[in-house]
Amino acid sequence: MAYASVDPVIDAWSEAHALNLNTNFGGHERRFVYTWNSPVECFQISIEPPEGAQITINAWSIETWDDVELHQKWLVPIARLEFALQAAWREVETWKLRSE
Repeated sequence: MAYASVDPVIDAWSEAHALNLNTNFGGHERRFVYTWNSPVECFQISIEPPEGAQITINAWSIETWDDVELHQKWLVPIARLEFALQAAWREVETWKLRSE
């Protein structure tokens, strides 16, 4: 249970934004969500397993209308996980505004 210590924060964040939290990929424990801007734009926010007292959050473009590749990474102390998840959410929301 690599995520046991951080799951309450991740769960609360995903529920607050009405996101479907994925907890497994390829038979491995993972934490990630997808969010769409339109039928042609998809973004992912992924949370890596904690390493020591730190945790990594990545925001990625999966598919975009203009084929741009977007990525932002946050490496933060576990105590700052909620802040980093909110920052990742805001970053993706900013990316979505590119097409408006």
